[in-house]
Amino acid sequence: MTLQKKIDSYTAEEIARTFLAQYHSVFGTKTRFEDGIWLVEAKTLSSSGASVKKVRIESKTGRIIKVE
Repeated sequence: MTLQKKIDSYTAEEIARTFLAQYHSVFGTKTRFEDGIWLVEAKTLSSSGASVKKVRIESKTGRIIKVE
């Protein structure tokens, strides 16, 4: 069975950036597709310092599943 993607990597990255930009400065993202889920890793900077955030996005709906 082939997993269908309704959103592409660019859209997944934009969803993650828009979400993270509410509280962080976002720079340097990497996006990959795993088991029907987009995983976007973003380098962020906030008042508490620099970190890497991982955002999991459902490929069919664009819904954010989890932020780590």
